[in-house]
Amino acid sequence: MIKKSVVPFGGVHGWLADLVVPSKAKSGFSRPKLGSDAYYVAEPDERRAMNAIRAHANVGKDAELTPRRSLSRREVTRLGLKPGQVRVA
Repeated sequence: MIKKSVVPFGGVHGWLADLVVPSKAKSGFSRPKLGSDAYYVAEPDERRAMNAIRAHANVGKDAELTPRRSLSRREVTRLGLKPGQVRVA
């Protein structure tokens, strides 16, 4: 399956991603509850942006990180993000 992402006019200047962190279940019979947050990051490279979010949220590789969409220069400026900055949405 090919993953298609929309590139805003002027190029990608950041990302909006969803982070889902599974909680630790104490018993083997209960389903783990999931906590999720959305993050903005001002990093054009998708891989580096996802690594920056993981570092900011201090989560391991068991957390599921899904890029929702790319951000334009105008959106990054409107959010007040500096290059490399991560913010909870």
